Amino acid sequence: PSHLWDTSHEGHCQRTFLGHSNAVRDITFSNDGRRFLSAGYDEQIKLWDTETGACLAAQSFHGVPVCVRFHPDLEHVFLAGMDDRRIVQFDLNADQITQEYNEHQGAVNTITFVDMNRRFVSTSDDKSLRAWDYDITEPHQAGSRSSYAFEAVSYLASLTSVACLSNDEQLHLCVLG
Repeated sequence: PSHLWDTSHEGHCQRTFLGHSNAVRDITFSNDGRRFLSAGYDEQIKLWDTETGACLAAQSFHGVPVCVRFHPDLEHVFLAGMDDRRIVQFDLNADQITQEYNEHQGAVNTITFVDMNRRFVSTSDDKSLRAWDYDITEPHQAGSRSSYAFEAVSYLASLTSVACLSNDEQLHLCVLG
């Protein structure tokens, strides 16, 4: 189950969200916080109402969604990084996959929107970072490689760069072209 905690007071659990048949791997909130997506090892991504706890939609995928991100400007669209190398773009209004990005050679670990949300970067178990123009299936930039997979990414808008943390205890600064 997923839990929503009240951190402003005594840290009480506000709500438990039940619905996945296996562990939850990742979540992402909409900009207004009213909805969130959960990605589970049961190969499903579920859309939840934060306030009521209702599951609004569920979508099954062939493969485990490792990471999931709402598009910051299009809250009916999300990207999911899959364990089978794909990045899936899904439109909740149309209830269908609208694009797939297939250049990684391993599970996709992170997706981070950059450049005023016109692009995103992804990292993978293949130890690479790739920059993509949103809605274009060829990577804009093949990006950096590391001795280890990048596990966390943060966008530095003022430098048009991303900071990437890898398992080799190093922080990499990657300039986006």
